[in-house]
Amino acid sequence: MVFVFFVKDSKIETYQKMWRFMENRPSVFVSDYEEGIKRVLEGNYAFLMESTILDYSVQRDCNLTQVGGLLDSKGYGIATPMGERF
Repeated sequence: MVFVFFVKDSKIETYQKMWRFMENRPSVFVSDYEEGIKRVLEGNYAFLMESTILDYSVQRDCNLTQVGGLLDSKGYGIATPMGERF
């Protein structure tokens, strides 16, 4: 997962602490967003995820909520074939 690389290699102390906590507890990791959301809904689990998918998920399930702000900000790019009018 991208988040693992983000916190694992971060120079920010808060993220370094998060990584030290997580790396010693393999049970906190999930294989995909669906598993993370399922664990949140089952209780006693917080899941950090990319904001676009988080917004989408929270809008579709009233049992989910976002807490806090963004950890990081990224942009998106869209590639199209040469000469296409988009």
